[in-house]
Amino acid sequence: MEFTKGTLKIPPLNLEDVTKSFFRNLMVFEQCHYYFDSYIIDYVALLHFLINTPEDVEMLVERGIIENWLANNEEVSNIFNSMFKQIKLADSNFYYSTLCQKLNEYYYTPWRRQRAMLKQKYFNHPWAVISFIYATVLLLLTIIQVVCFVTFNVQKSSGSHLFL
Repeated sequence: MEFTKGTLKIPPLNLEDVTKSFFRNLMVFEQCHYYFDSYIIDYVALLHFLINTPEDVEMLVERGIIENWLANNEEVSNIFNSMFKQIKLADSNFYYSTLCQKLNEYYYTPWRRQRAMLKQKYFNHPWAVISFIYATVLLLLTIIQVVCFVTFNVQKSSGSHLFL
């Protein structure tokens, strides 16, 4: 996994009926034998942090990160949300800590948050973007028309004073 230029690249994950028991067995094995080098636990923890709702799963499925062979997206979110009830995460040696730090720095940049909010609330539909561009062009043309009208009238009035 890597995070560069605002894009988080996650390798694809195929989720089937045996996925939960497979991950649980690997996590228990790591916790017993490789507690301080727990790559699988850290990977599942990162997915747990990313997946909170079925909508999160839907977004990951749409982007090709998760291939869901389970009943529905809610089942996937329940798997990752229930995975850490008996597992303790080693905070001092978290494999993806640098990645999480980069994600948090990116998320808490004020102008990026404002841009994301604008995109989600106001520009979530193509017609909203088109109408905004149309309104901006109309406003610019109106300003140009006013400036041209004022400069023409100033030139006309200053020219009439010269002949008097």
